[in-house]
Amino acid sequence: MAAWGADARYTRLVSEHADRLLHLAVLMTGNRHDAEDIVQDVLISVASTWPVAYPLAYLKKAVANRCIDLIRKRHEVPTDDVPETPYDDQRFFEHEELNEFFVLLQDLPPRQRETLVLRYQFDLTDSTIAKMLGISIATVRSQAQHALRKLRKTTPLQSTPITAGKDRP
Repeated sequence: MAAWGADARYTRLVSEHADRLLHLAVLMTGNRHDAEDIVQDVLISVASTWPVAYPLAYLKKAVANRCIDLIRKRHEVPTDDVPETPYDDQRFFEHEELNEFFVLLQDLPPRQRETLVLRYQFDLTDSTIAKMLGISIATVRSQAQHALRKLRKTTPLQSTPITAGKDRP
């Protein structure tokens, strides 16, 4: 047992994956402060129900669901202006391209952003994303298609185009 009474497996899981969970939350919310709050809340609530089956998957889903809840509560109105990104921790963005991509993601509607992050950052299947977001598989695919089309229009031509990725089950 850890010093504060937590299961050593849970403590190890958190220490190994907290940064990746925070990264997921930052990508989905667009705000480091909200992301930190979400991850902290999830880690506390999961600690109280520990142990759980498939703990890492459970944590990822819990973080994604809390992000989705926050985005829905915000009721952000899309504008033509790209919002300034309050996220400035360069540890997560080792390359300038990733930082640019992060800015582009923030310009997408929340559902499209969620779909791309879950699909490409966490390599989830369309059926898993559909279950997480409470939408149909066809909607997941159309949201991804619309998001990729929008990203293609807003990004300068590159030698490697944005593609739909591997065949999605």
